[in-house]
Amino acid sequence: MKNPAWLRSVTDGRRFARDAGAGRGRPEARSIPRAPATSPDPGVRAAPWLSFNATALPAPQAESAPDFGPYRFLLGANLPWVRYGLDYGRSPATPQGGLHADEAARGVLDVALARLRRDGASTARVFLFADGRAGIRFAADGTPDGLDDSVFADVDVLLAAAERHHLGVWLVLFDAGLVAAPSTADGAACGGHGDVLDDAAKRSALLERVVEPLLARFGSHPAIAAWDVFDEPECATSGMRCPHAVPAEVGPRLWNALGRTLGRTARRLGLGRGEAPGPTLVERAAMRAFLGAAVDAVHRRTRALATVGLASTANLALVEGLGLDFYQVHWWEPYGDARLRQAVADLALDRPVVLGAFPATTPRKSVKTVLDTARSAGYGGALLWSVRAVDARGGQDGQLAQWAKNHAAHLHRRPFRAEPPAAVAAPAAESPPPFSPAARAVPAEPVPPVDDAEADEERRASSEPEAPVPGLAAAPA
Repeated sequence: MKNPAWLRSVTDGRRFARDAGAGRGRPEARSIPRAPATSPDPGVRAAPWLSFNATALPAPQAESAPDFGPYRFLLGANLPWVRYGLDYGRSPATPQGGLHADEAARGVLDVALARLRRDGASTARVFLFADGRAGIRFAADGTPDGLDDSVFADVDVLLAAAERHHLGVWLVLFDAGLVAAPSTADGAACGGHGDVLDDAAKRSALLERVVEPLLARFGSHPAIAAWDVFDEPECATSGMRCPHAVPAEVGPRLWNALGRTLGRTARRLGLGRGEAPGPTLVERAAMRAFLGAAVDAVHRRTRALATVGLASTANLALVEGLGLDFYQVHWWEPYGDARLRQAVADLALDRPVVLGAFPATTPRKSVKTVLDTARSAGYGGALLWSVRAVDARGGQDGQLAQWAKNHAAHLHRRPFRAEPPAAVAAPAAESPPPFSPAARAVPAEPVPPVDDAEADEERRASSEPEAPVPGLAAAPA
């Protein structure tokens, strides 16, 4: 930086009033003109974490927006799957069911969640149905018939584990593989369901027979912080490109590596060479119709937040106006530094923006650098990809824990139940009450705050090396 960074204090009457009511005692901000860096005004608040080009924090947000943000940064990680697409529901590859029928998979899940909690994170982002290879029954013509009888038991396992470790979860319903060209893996049919979103009748069946029963069953569960309707939908939407081109100054070696990555992604999604959209991609209007209807269902059926995991800030127009409770974008190294550094305030959005995925392993940026940059730019939180090394970009090397320890005073803390959950209750006969911002802001039952002594002990433990765990990247010795 050429000059120290100085910011105007940001006035948000709603937010400060809410904080005062909760007893946090934050003083009300004053609007003060920006001072020259060479002669700082004593009344101007310095932002020591500010770097790069974020010269203003996001404007005051809507009343119903969640309370995490740059001042209360939400830190988490993706725990996308133990076995891609097979953790929830039955398939020819897993006829007995998912997590509830596989003790080894449950053990891997539990170890990963425990590691995440020890590292100081509060949130895990987990994929449910992925490309549709398990959990959903389809009729001969491709119309969704409903959930199979293993799904609820498998999700119960995940949520019970999340509560044991005092973590909130974001449940990702589908990813772009759902509409990819049909294929087979371990005897299970994968993808090939583009018509389920393009055809209005099949889209309604997916919502009414798959999405809504799941929301009704788990709508009041305290471990669920958010429902993430679709992972990177622009990668499955006609006329949209994903990922974006590498900046011109990137060398040929990285170009070649990116080309190989794009080729593998294109083949997985059933696309042609490069980024040319294939015939299985969904029309933009159909994708927006599905996302909007699913967000509305989340609001009607649950007390959790609703979001969509976009691949990039360049594609925010796909989800604007759909009523999301917070925006979520991802960043991958080929996108370039400029997109990561872009100030969130410049996006002029009415809700916080969270960096829902960024790579743990890159040749040019450390986890610490990405987290510092995201917070500097005004993101409300960031989730590492991923706590398990599910691909070349995932893994844990101890940086997340160290960053959480260094920024503990500024992290968003999600309340949790003091006692482990009892046996899962039967679903209520009636649907949850209609959605309202006030109803969503109140937990289903009284929840005590995090015990500071316990949190301090966990932060101390997170900075100590631990023994390697099969399936997880080991902390440095």
